[in-house]
Amino acid sequence: MRENLKTFTALTAILLKKALSKVMETEVAPKAPKEIKEHTEDNLPPFNFGRPVEETPLLPIADSVPRRQKVKGGFERVPAQLNSRFLLAQNNLMASNKDIKLVSVDLDRIDKLSNAAFAYLALAFAFLAYLTFYNTGDYSLLWTGVSLCTFAAFVFCHVSYVARNSAEVLRVDFFRHSGLVTFPIGNNVSTFSLALEEVDLYIGKVSAGRGVQFNMAYLVPKRYPKRLRHQPMYPVDWEPRDLEDSMELWSEVHRFMDNTQPIPASFYKGWQEVIESSDFTEQDKIIILGEDLVKQAPFYDLENDRPLDKVIW
Repeated sequence: MRENLKTFTALTAILLKKALSKVMETEVAPKAPKEIKEHTEDNLPPFNFGRPVEETPLLPIADSVPRRQKVKGGFERVPAQLNSRFLLAQNNLMASNKDIKLVSVDLDRIDKLSNAAFAYLALAFAFLAYLTFYNTGDYSLLWTGVSLCTFAAFVFCHVSYVARNSAEVLRVDFFRHSGLVTFPIGNNVSTFSLALEEVDLYIGKVSAGRGVQFNMAYLVPKRYPKRLRHQPMYPVDWEPRDLEDSMELWSEVHRFMDNTQPIPASFYKGWQEVIESSDFTEQDKIIILGEDLVKQAPFYDLENDRPLDKVIW
């Protein structure tokens, strides 16, 4: 009996070690260094968009299905008012003169993937139940082990589904030349593209817990590839104050995508902030803005907060 107990203790320790290692595989913020290094072009990591920035063909109607699921309650569609003219006070869109990149971050993905730890713990307790059943012959322990193994299987299946069909960081691209919007599929394994008219923007309040609510904006494709089993909504990287704030920014995105007119001057400020930022190397600035646009700088007088008298197409 003592030998069995020693064996069980050793195996349990191994299983717990594996469970902890799986949890630690999820990305955890590193500890702050004792000394903060000054940003220089030599020690900055290279800029990476996560997947190639490239246009893909328009998704054929025959290969797509219309959106089946309604946008959940409390969300409101944002119209684009192209007949109004305004200059945005703040334009934080990551854009060049060729495309706009909207990045979404799934903050819940790490928590969902870490649920694998519960599955490993369930297997450890199932092993304990089987070992005790072997020594006592109590069939209730046998069924307990079966239940725990079934629970672990369901958790592993769910974690696997989340890993395949979601990504911590996703990027939606708006291409000015073609007028297409490119959406990622799953964990950035592939993409599909739609015309701008086939994409809606919704805003609504979401809960952050403890009674705290904030606005979130989502891009919603009107149709999807047939092979997609679920139809996701894509959160965008600006937090709208209200419907009017989102309407202004969404209208500017539509103006940017209209290649029959110059790019709105509200984009100049974001370009100039990239040019003057010490957080990007010269190569990063070319990657973000493009070599042609970098050569046309400056675009904006940041000190006096006004666009320069330029026309960019």
